[in-house]
Amino acid sequence: MWLLVAAALLPSAVWASGASEEFTRTSLALILMITLADISGLLFERMGMPELVGEICAGILLGNLAVVGIDFNFSALLRESQFMTYSSELALVLLLFLVGLESDMKDLLRVGRNATAVACAGVVLPVTMGLGASALLGINGGLQGWFVGAMLAATSVGITAKLLASHGLIKSQSAEVILGAAVIDDVMGILLLAVLASVAVSGEFAYTDLFLIIGKALLFFAGALFVGQKLMPEIVQMVALTKHASIWTGFAFCLALGVAQIAAFAGLAPLIGAFVAGLLLDDVDFRVGDTLQKHTLEELIRPISDILITIFFVGIGALVQLEVLLDPKMLATIVFLTVVAIVSKGFSGFLVKGEGFDRLGIGFGMIPRGEVGLVFAAFAFAHGIFLPNTYSALVLVVLLSTVLGPALLKPRLSHF
Repeated sequence: MWLLVAAALLPSAVWASGASEEFTRTSLALILMITLADISGLLFERMGMPELVGEICAGILLGNLAVVGIDFNFSALLRESQFMTYSSELALVLLLFLVGLESDMKDLLRVGRNATAVACAGVVLPVTMGLGASALLGINGGLQGWFVGAMLAATSVGITAKLLASHGLIKSQSAEVILGAAVIDDVMGILLLAVLASVAVSGEFAYTDLFLIIGKALLFFAGALFVGQKLMPEIVQMVALTKHASIWTGFAFCLALGVAQIAAFAGLAPLIGAFVAGLLLDDVDFRVGDTLQKHTLEELIRPISDILITIFFVGIGALVQLEVLLDPKMLATIVFLTVVAIVSKGFSGFLVKGEGFDRLGIGFGMIPRGEVGLVFAAFAFAHGIFLPNTYSALVLVVLLSTVLGPALLKPRLSHF
């Protein structure tokens, strides 16, 4: 509460010192966002829930202060600030870059038949059921239904992996299926985002154009990876001439932005380029010295990405309108889509063949949506595909799936 009081009292003092109104508003917003997100994230982690949930809940609190009688339109402040808008877009690029950096194309080639079956079912079933559910709920305006399905198809395996690792089960048969399926799931999800984003940007939704967009996305993936594998070792060798950490941070940052822009010039969403940029930095490119290991590069980027991604998650929460919980129709939408989210992923585990697997546990491990689902929601809302009430409902669905997934998985860990 003291932060809110400060937000109300500090502007006059700062303006008197000569600071601009824009600087003051943005600085106070950042103080509020980062402090509340850190506190909320820590509290949720201590309760056994992902930090991500706490950060979004901090945003929901800031965006709905009127509910507790405080007349402060925080979501309007975010929309009007060019810095906040750019920070959120930059956070998306870095988030997808980190997803690509944490992925491994060799792992993709090594995954077995079971992981492939789980991944494919974990995309096809949620998209199909999401389209059907959208039609039943009246969210069927072309792209809306597809984005709902895509949101339900996303999987945040990091949440599941953390739970499995804490119980010493990361090397179990069932865990390896979940982690292998997640690698394929990431690539399929990003390809789906590439297609839907291109359609959204062009403003046209014609099934005849889908094959062209899919072909363009696949060609970009293949071309960028082929060229990158040829050029990246030489580029890394040149960067390796210096051991300054700032050089590596700048190199990774510029690579993410550069490939993102190439994707934009190719008519694809910049997010796709950021993901591919992460994939380019495969382990094979970092065998020339200890300072060039992949995990070190992630650690160098983290201080920047953590702040920006926190701003992004709080911003996502701030745009949620809690009034949707008072609308019986929207409340039914949240409950129905949450059930679809659980069932569509949960069923995928039953496609696993062989002995020694916990099929139900594998399905539960695929339930959390997390970051990638929120990327779909943010993109769709920014491009006017989702109305505010639909966006609010879907963010709450992602939050529920992120909390319920680990809760359902915990009782099954004894079967792993």
